[in-house]
Amino acid sequence: MSNMVASDLNNPAFVGAINPDTLLSVEFYWHEPEDVLKSEAAGKIIRLPKQPYVRIMAPGDKTSIVESPVFERHKARWPDKWLYWQIKEGLIEGVQDVPGWKIEEWTHLSPEQVRELKFLRFSVVEQIAGASDDQVQKLGMGGLAIREAARQALRARMGAEVREEMQKKDAAISALQQENADMKEKFAKFEAFMAASQVPEKKRA
Repeated sequence: MSNMVASDLNNPAFVGAINPDTLLSVEFYWHEPEDVLKSEAAGKIIRLPKQPYVRIMAPGDKTSIVESPVFERHKARWPDKWLYWQIKEGLIEGVQDVPGWKIEEWTHLSPEQVRELKFLRFSVVEQIAGASDDQVQKLGMGGLAIREAARQALRARMGAEVREEMQKKDAAISALQQENADMKEKFAKFEAFMAASQVPEKKRA
């Protein structure tokens, strides 16, 4: 009987406490592979249409790098990384179109938290702030804290936007008042000029 490695899909109950697949560096990316037959016939490199590829390596070991087209087994072994890449590339319809404050722009979150939230279909801070208790539980131990932080961040952001809008209005009013003052000054000077030019000549004796 052959021995199966812990990362084998037929052995989901890993022998050790750590899934060895999590120790690998895995990157999904676009690649245009060479069409070898057409390249040989044309005497130059001919590329196939771009397609998803995966690069797998043990950290620190460049000799272990494996690059391959993405197959179902890769998607099954690293579902979170595959989903995150699809979301980042806009391959999942509707995810990028959610209006609001994108979670990538919220500095409170770490890159790992952003990936986890994306995996759970959170794409804007407003979704986190409005998450139900059941949804928050899926975020783990810190779920409640993240939701509360999202609510506070939105309140602060809204307050800043209101202040900025008020400052813009105040600046516009000040500019209009200054313009009116300038117009009044010009009109006063014009009236003075016209009055001076209409002084009647002294009657001759």
